[in-house]
Amino acid sequence: LQDLAAADAGQLRLHPEPLDAAELAGHVAVAQADRAAAAGIGLTVEADGDTAVTADPVRLRQVVGNLVTNAIRHTPPGGRVTIRVSSTVDEVALAVADTGTGIAADDLPHVFDRFWRAEKSRSRQTGGSGLGLAIVRHLVQAHDGTVTVESELDAGSTFTVRLPRRYNGKPA
Repeated sequence: LQDLAAADAGQLRLHPEPLDAAELAGHVAVAQADRAAAAGIGLTVEADGDTAVTADPVRLRQVVGNLVTNAIRHTPPGGRVTIRVSSTVDEVALAVADTGTGIAADDLPHVFDRFWRAEKSRSRQTGGSGLGLAIVRHLVQAHDGTVTVESELDAGSTFTVRLPRRYNGKPA
C-alpha cells in the first residue's frame, strides 16, 4: 500500500542504474526456485540479445518477482513458468509466461485494478492482497514502461513488461 500511495502522490522515487535484465531475471528465478519446486512447477529463464537497460534494480526485481509469484500460484503441478528477456534497439522486454489456469477475456481489463482477484472465492489468506499487479503497473509506469497481459483460459497467461533502454530520469 505504501508503494501505491507514494505513486499516487507522485513521490515514488527510483534509483536507476545500468543493469542486465537477463541477469536480474536469473536472480529472480533463483529466489523463486524453491517455491516453484515445492509447487511441482518448472521455472526457467530464456534470454535473447543485448538486455542492457537503465532501471531501478530493486523495483524491477519487485516487478518480475510479483509476476513470477502470481504465475506459480496459478499454475498447476507439472506446469511451467518461463521468464523471457528480449530486446529491440529502443526497449527491453521481460515476459513472464505460464501454463496455468488463464484469465477469462472479460476479466483481462481488470487485472491491474487494485484489490481485483481472478478467483472471487480467494481471500487475503488464500490468494494475496489483490495489490500485486496494481503495484507492478505503477512501478513499470514509473520507469516510463508498459505492462500488458495476454491470456487464454486453461492455457496460461503471459505478462509482458516493456521498458525503454534508458530511463529519462523524470520523477515518478
